[in-house]
Amino acid sequence: MSEEELLKRRMMLELQRKMLARAAKQRVQLPDYRSIFLQNLTESGREMYRRAEKQYPTIAPKIAEAIGRLYAQGRLRGALDAEAVYGIFQELGYPIRIETRIVYKKRGEVKTIGELLKEE
Repeated sequence: MSEEELLKRRMMLELQRKMLARAAKQRVQLPDYRSIFLQNLTESGREMYRRAEKQYPTIAPKIAEAIGRLYAQGRLRGALDAEAVYGIFQELGYPIRIETRIVYKKRGEVKTIGELLKEE
């Protein structure tokens, strides 16, 4: 190989290194939309999202990423509470099942409907 060819190869290798470094920087700079979404949840909103993740493990992260992207773009502001998270999943056709209890209070005693019926 001539000296010219070696010089060209060195220059090409240097250009490739620079391009790879630039590409790596661009990959690192992409925001994590899911973490942005989680930062904008209230405590009750986080609990509701945890329930959604358990019930819809493939859909919930996609929804979180889409909402996080809206926060990153500035199209959404403010924190989401449990009702908002529930409403979003409901509108998209994925209702979150919530554990509900009906309790009866009398003279400081709290009893569920089931306990009340067993007593009678």
